[in-house]
Amino acid sequence: MELRHLHYFVVVAEELHFRRAAERLHIAQPSVSQQVRRLEDELGVKLLERNRRGVTLTPAGTVLLDEARATLAQAARAADRARAAGAGERGRLRVNLTRSLPGGLAGAIVDAFRERYPEVQLELDVGQTSIHAEQLRRGAIDLAFVRPPLQDPELEEVELAREPLVCVLPKSHRLARQSLIRREDVAGEPLVFFRRQHGPGAWDDMLAGVYGEAGPPEHIRTEPEEERIVSAVAGGAGISFIMLERSRRLKAPGAVYRRFAPPEPTVGIGLAWRRGTALPVVDRFRELALDVAGRA
Repeated sequence: MELRHLHYFVVVAEELHFRRAAERLHIAQPSVSQQVRRLEDELGVKLLERNRRGVTLTPAGTVLLDEARATLAQAARAADRARAAGAGERGRLRVNLTRSLPGGLAGAIVDAFRERYPEVQLELDVGQTSIHAEQLRRGAIDLAFVRPPLQDPELEEVELAREPLVCVLPKSHRLARQSLIRREDVAGEPLVFFRRQHGPGAWDDMLAGVYGEAGPPEHIRTEPEEERIVSAVAGGAGISFIMLERSRRLKAPGAVYRRFAPPEPTVGIGLAWRRGTALPVVDRFRELALDVAGRA
């Protein structure tokens, strides 16, 4: 049984007239009659009574009309869903945020994607750039917000924007009295920072932006996450640097934030995916991310 046979039958059943049905279908009347007869032959039942006054439905035809309409509607829905999936407008997308990027630009991109593509099932999680890279390589996630550069031959990435770094200081520190911190002011200060393994490219990029050719201190106290870093600074262990957006959400008694004097050191906000990924929904997310970043 072909869908077109059901379609022809439904139109005839609705018009109860072969000529009008043929006009509506934009095909010749004999072809309509032939296709309906083929359907009757295949089913082994008479669906229509034909006479000079027109056409009437048989009991079998009445039953088939409801079923045929439902079948055609379901087929149309299936086709629409397949087209949407092929266009990246439907399906599932697994996206990870970095711990330092739960809101801000990343949050705006996620919100915009959900609004534009409500039929995509968006699965979000949070972690570190190094973990995201490993998850991307083995196909556990489709996309990840990262702190670039990744420098990974198995992955592709695009930098969406750059965000200022702020200096984290103990409240009692001499530099806390300044409204702006010069980069040369932090030379020689003990540093509390995350481990380089969490994101080697971002680690090098951030500290090069602050210390330049002089390089960071030889001995650095490491902490596993920003909450611990800020807490350690508040306790007097040293100074640190975190992203401006993160500093607006992360508070700790005893620690204060100060912006740098221009030119401010910055850190990248990037989006990464596995090289060779051919998922239309990934393309849609990447395109929207670039669009939102361009407007930000």
